Amino acid sequence: MTQTAWGWSDRLSLSYAAMDETHKEFVALCAALSENNPASFLTRLDALIVHSIAHFEQENRWMEETAFPPAACHRQEHDTVLEVMQEVRRRIADGETDLAERLAEELPHWFEHHVDTMDNMLARFMLSNQGAAGASAA
Repeated sequence: MTQTAWGWSDRLSLSYAAMDETHKEFVALCAALSENNPASFLTRLDALIVHSIAHFEQENRWMEETAFPPAACHRQEHDTVLEVMQEVRRRIADGETDLAERLAEELPHWFEHHVDTMDNMLARFMLSNQGAAGASAA
């Protein structure tokens, strides 16, 4: 994957509008991490972290509201990737600047896998249970 070319594509669409919109924002913020401007990296990472907290909380609420069976596993993955972003942020602030490029390279791979597996299952589950998820997706 060429990091500078990474962005939203139909491949990432799950045909669940509220989730796709949130994912488009995540992709844009994640892709921005690859900008060649070390001075603003932490600002860009902070924006991604703030988005991710709200993004993951939204999905966690959907899982709770719909009694999504593998919710615990999905929630754990959210918690883990958020912890990684926050730890990388702390370490970059402490001078380990090489981690910036590594995060910018690895996070898109994680996200694509997460969308293909966990978010795909969640979107399909919510679409099949439209009554339960419809109110919170609006």
